[in-house]
Amino acid sequence: MKEYIIKNSDVCKTVTVDLLSDGKNLFGIFFTPGVCEIYTAGGHLYKTERRNPDRDAVAVNLSGTSEEREKAAKAARARAAGRETVRAIEEKAYALLEKGDAMTAADRRALLSCVNVARHNSGKIEGAYSLDGSAGCAFCMRMRAAAADEPLIICGGCYAAADAYKEFSWRRHSLNARILSEILFTPEELGMLPIPADVELRINEDGDTVNAIHARNVLRVIEIFRARGCRPGYWFKNTPAVEEGLRAEGVTGNAEKIRRYGRCFTQSSILIGFRARPVWFADRTFTVYPDEKTTADAIRSGAWPCNGRKCKECKWHCYPDDAETGTDAAEIPDTAELLRCGKAARAEYLKAYNARKALFPED
Repeated sequence: MKEYIIKNSDVCKTVTVDLLSDGKNLFGIFFTPGVCEIYTAGGHLYKTERRNPDRDAVAVNLSGTSEEREKAAKAARARAAGRETVRAIEEKAYALLEKGDAMTAADRRALLSCVNVARHNSGKIEGAYSLDGSAGCAFCMRMRAAAADEPLIICGGCYAAADAYKEFSWRRHSLNARILSEILFTPEELGMLPIPADVELRINEDGDTVNAIHARNVLRVIEIFRARGCRPGYWFKNTPAVEEGLRAEGVTGNAEKIRRYGRCFTQSSILIGFRARPVWFADRTFTVYPDEKTTADAIRSGAWPCNGRKCKECKWHCYPDDAETGTDAAEIPDTAELLRCGKAARAEYLKAYNARKALFPED
């Protein structure tokens, strides 16, 4: 333990903190309301712990050059300011939601302005926008709970839940899910969302569809912005909610679905290594395979070779700009032999199949 005098804006106080070392780097600790952030000397976030909720934003000097210390301090100040912004948006949204049916047209527009549309400058969907749900919704929580007993359920490795410490995205996405699952907005209102024309739009990069109201809002967003030249991609595991939303919007067949929304529906398999049985409105399915052999087998059987590449490297295969996919699969070298379905594989399949039927008896 070591005592430091800390200055940040108008705050000047003495704090006692641990300084941590991994044998190579010394870590500094930044306290912001409710969160303790630990940075490396180079200014990179090392980990986050939730504690010290009553502290003001403060920063501990790091080892390293003055430029490194300033970089880390700047990152801490930016995150503290971001939290204040998110908190203000939450207070505004929750106050409006409490009005319920008493909301005016102006209130509804103000509430919709609290919905976050993210621009991705890096990562798998680099260059795209996303309208996200929440990995904290009831469906996602039920799936993660089921995964504790069945390791083949992919939700046990949910990256969105694992990254819950990223407080900005977790809180904004949770707010998105609550707003879009409680209030059914008109197409005119949804058309005000800050989504540019001629971009790729990922629906549910995090989280899933909460209920039929959420699905109907998403479907209206797809229809509106697709007409403006946007190329949406709607990903989901909660098929009953999406189907209920489609039927509430007057869509009862695949031809009508394609006419209004294109071929942008991707059904994610809940089981690692097993392709989902497509529902009638799914244009494609997405499956995570456990190893190179099963991946190669799926590709040789006709699956699109995503392989974790950035979407732009696939020429946005899952974000078609018309009624047809229109993209040919890349040539994949034959690097693995076909998976042989022996007794062990058959037993594993039956175990996964029974787990799915127990979760979704209506399928």
